[in-house]
Amino acid sequence: MKKLGSIFHIVFVMLALAFSALGQNAMTVTTQIGSKSIPQDENFILSFTLTSVENASASLPTYKFPELLNFKKQGVSRAKASKSMNGQMVNSYTFSQYYQPDKPGNFEITNEGIEVSNQTYRLEPFTIVVSPAVDTEEFTEELLPSELILTSNDPFFVVTSNILKPFVGQGFTLKMSFFVPESNTQEFEFDHNDIQIPALISKMKPKFCWEENFGITTEQILKVSINKKRYTEYRFFQATYFALQNQKIQIPALKLRVMSLNRKGLEAVKKPIFFTSAPIEIKLRDLPHHPLSGKVPVGNFQLKENISSSMTKTGQPIMYTANLLGDGNGVLWDNKSPESDYFLNFEPISVQTTVAPFQEKMFGNKTDKIQIIPKQPGKFVMSHYFNWIYFNVKAEQFDTLKSKIVLDITGNSSDRLLNTGQDENEVYRGIENKKTLDVTWAKWVNWSQLVNLILIFLTIVIAFLVWKKPK
Repeated sequence: MKKLGSIFHIVFVMLALAFSALGQNAMTVTTQIGSKSIPQDENFILSFTLTSVENASASLPTYKFPELLNFKKQGVSRAKASKSMNGQMVNSYTFSQYYQPDKPGNFEITNEGIEVSNQTYRLEPFTIVVSPAVDTEEFTEELLPSELILTSNDPFFVVTSNILKPFVGQGFTLKMSFFVPESNTQEFEFDHNDIQIPALISKMKPKFCWEENFGITTEQILKVSINKKRYTEYRFFQATYFALQNQKIQIPALKLRVMSLNRKGLEAVKKPIFFTSAPIEIKLRDLPHHPLSGKVPVGNFQLKENISSSMTKTGQPIMYTANLLGDGNGVLWDNKSPESDYFLNFEPISVQTTVAPFQEKMFGNKTDKIQIIPKQPGKFVMSHYFNWIYFNVKAEQFDTLKSKIVLDITGNSSDRLLNTGQDENEVYRGIENKKTLDVTWAKWVNWSQLVNLILIFLTIVIAFLVWKKPK
């Protein structure tokens, strides 16, 4: 019995170590504060980032951002990033809350925190400096309301799209707003917008589309200028849509109920007034015939790249970063890294994808970080390895973003029988793509695998002890 007791003591210790190792996979949370100096027509941003290893819980946390005095919540954007560390994939999720300032001024934020999974993360006190906004032209000529509406001094209710003839897969942004001319002295009051607006949104939302919502939860008040006439805009809804197929999109006429106030002495007589928006038809255009139609982003994109050094020696690691920024659906970017060949070895470090509103559009940003280890000397054109295909809506054709970097590698060849220092001959490209049985400890062992091995061993030990126990 003493022998069994000592064995179970060892088992208990090993289990404790195993679960201690599992504890190292716990999620960590960090908070971020955005720019503390903004104009009134921009948003202040509070964020938190949750980091976990690949085998941690896949469920995302519950969270609550604080209410800030003199600011209105405008919605939450999401971002995800992944990177490899010590053979494990580490995932990061970032949630950003947007706040719209009510007025210019200096606002002190004290004793606030972000609640994540029932735990509050306190923020250090800070001050937000909000400067006056500059009036902007909100509409293009193609999308202006009718001249009859603009020449009148009456308020009007509209649903607009920034593009009326998008390609399938191209983003178009819908907005629902109520405009009041600044010269109009009539007093108005919204009538049960908490019930009315969601019902109108459900009628206007197009089907068969991917939606990226700007997250407006209460009317966004903006000072705008249309044809040099000043208005107050009450924006109720804004979202960018990407059509998945060529289906007719009809936005019906919508009716908004507003209360008109006529004051007689101390009393105000309320009278309902209805404003009707004009219907909109979005006419989609098919992409030209191409094998990648529907499989690559559609929009306007640019490539920004950075490299730690374009001149180095064989065996010296180089860090390459590619940033793809545009207004298309970045979810469709190909996440495959270049395959290593006889000349260069590629090891993906991280992939980060973000989707967030910027001004009047929804922008996506995909950032790839890749480590390059040269194995042969010579000059190597990176466009042979790094290129991204998309449909260019300006050129109305499929296009490719290509790397402009050229590596100049010196040093000794990793293969004594072949020196590519004089030329990168295409005949040799890829001839040494070979499999290997050399697997190092760091590439396959991680905590989750170690814990699984320990638990399997303990199960075998316990089963053996039960089997050997005297009857």
